[in-house]
Amino acid sequence: MLKKILILFVFLGILLAVSPLYIQRGIFRNFSDISDYQFFANSIVKKGNSEPWALSSRYNQKGLNLEQENQLKNNKTVAYLVIQNDSILFEEYWKGYSDTSHSGSFSMAKSVVSMLMGIAIEEGKVKSINDYLSDYVPEFKRPGTDTIQIKDLLTMSGGFDWTESYINIFGKTADIYYGDNVKNVIGKLNAKYSPGKTFYYSSAETQMLGWAIENAYQQTIPELFSEKIWSKIGAENDAYWSLDKKEGTAKVFCCLNSNARDFARLGKLVLNSGQWNGQQIVPSSYIQEATTAAKGLKNRDGEQVDYYGYQFWIMNYKGLIIPYFRGVKGQFIYVIPEKNAIVIRLGEYVSQTRVHNHSEDSYMHIDAALGLLE
Repeated sequence: MLKKILILFVFLGILLAVSPLYIQRGIFRNFSDISDYQFFANSIVKKGNSEPWALSSRYNQKGLNLEQENQLKNNKTVAYLVIQNDSILFEEYWKGYSDTSHSGSFSMAKSVVSMLMGIAIEEGKVKSINDYLSDYVPEFKRPGTDTIQIKDLLTMSGGFDWTESYINIFGKTADIYYGDNVKNVIGKLNAKYSPGKTFYYSSAETQMLGWAIENAYQQTIPELFSEKIWSKIGAENDAYWSLDKKEGTAKVFCCLNSNARDFARLGKLVLNSGQWNGQQIVPSSYIQEATTAAKGLKNRDGEQVDYYGYQFWIMNYKGLIIPYFRGVKGQFIYVIPEKNAIVIRLGEYVSQTRVHNHSEDSYMHIDAALGLLE
């Protein structure tokens, strides 16, 4: 029996050794984690002049109720932060995290790529959202993909053959997350559906947007993000954008790493219609479009898509329209214009139960904030 077990382990070892890099990494890392940036190559996103957040006169004077506190703890929350009128009203951290602890954004980064596309259009590097992807990325100048427009990618309706799975370590999502050649995977994808008609969430389509922006500027996304946004919004810390390998391609569908207070600055940028201290960083008209539900789109169940814009999620709750950034393990930047407020929740887990296409936990995050806000 022992001999058979040893033979089995040797066989599995050989099988693992000849497996693609992304499968090896997926097995050893035991699925994605908010600290993965420590194991990836990274591009440093340089900050500019820091502008620390003011603390509200009511800072942490009112807390969460016991049910909310327990739910945040039980769902492995590491940071919960509420800002109103440009001042921190409430913040709490768990699991050894603090206001300076970096963690992964996961798909919150998609909304950042969208904002960079808005800037690219304003600066004339990309002429229009009606341009074709293949105008900027020649790899897609082929039958089936040459009619896909930038706006189709922004609204997750490019129609590519893609399965978004964070559990299957043998799938393409794992390949672009753990692998060392993102462009090779993305550049080979084919269209499966007619573009611009059906919403189907795909990290591949955000990566394509980033590829188009990089080609338009002949700069990397981390460089552009630092130059166009991060250095201008008072970040107190450099951020890190993970790459597929050293000096490789940024994984722009995910993998921007920062902390709760600095992530909140991205929310403030949306809250202020793209302005920071009077400087227009992202066009206000683009922010308005990006945070408005895409028109004429239906999901695969035939339902009207009233919850997604240009790489932003949109919640309609208690009479409030709340655009937000979202990451798979419960990374959220909620923007509540009616309250002049921003809510940040970072963590390692979030309920996958959906209520009107939003995690059921999101409603608790908003309710907890509304109980604190003036």
